[in-house]
Amino acid sequence: MKKQFFIASLVLGCSLFVACGSSNNSEEEGDSEDTGVIENLSNAGEAIKGLSGLEKAMKDIEVQMNALKEKTPVSNDELKKVLPETLEGLKRTSINLGESASIGISSANATYQDEGATKTIEVSILDGAGEAASSITGLAFYGFNQDSERITDDMTEKTMEYKGQRAKLTEEKYYDKQTSKIEWLHKKRYLMKVQGEGYSIDEVGKIMDNLALGNLPE
Repeated sequence: MKKQFFIASLVLGCSLFVACGSSNNSEEEGDSEDTGVIENLSNAGEAIKGLSGLEKAMKDIEVQMNALKEKTPVSNDELKKVLPETLEGLKRTSINLGESASIGISSANATYQDEGATKTIEVSILDGAGEAASSITGLAFYGFNQDSERITDDMTEKTMEYKGQRAKLTEEKYYDKQTSKIEWLHKKRYLMKVQGEGYSIDEVGKIMDNLALGNLPE
């Protein structure tokens, strides 16, 4: 907190110093000097505003993490209900539950494939409840709330508002094969990932909608 206010003060101080240090020039430059002061103050104001936004975001994360620390992680049976034997016509070929239970993290993941393995869906869930998982969720909470976009020749990655919540959408193309992935924080608690090989981002979005997440506790 003190560090953020110190940086804000430093930015403002430097801007004022630059403006005042130039005031010894001739009167003919008076108009441009006035403009310089205004611009510098404006820039400093924007910097302070940005720090204020960061400070608020960090406070929100702290509140969320503290709330999650007090909650009990869901059981494997509860997570298993989200991962049915078939999904979008594909058969579940593997399921893993409780791999991180030894460190107090409740998680699950499942893979679904068609008979010819031309299409694959992977679903992962990590419950943010508990001491260890709440820290992971806190970082994700901050990341999902930052608008960002990255584009390369074979990949597009966006963090944005999607279906009424913050999410990270990734689309990749390798030769003629497309892989789409959506990651989001469900109920401000569960780190979710749905990835589909052979699926568009809209198709993965429909899979996301059809997951039975409603019974997971807040």
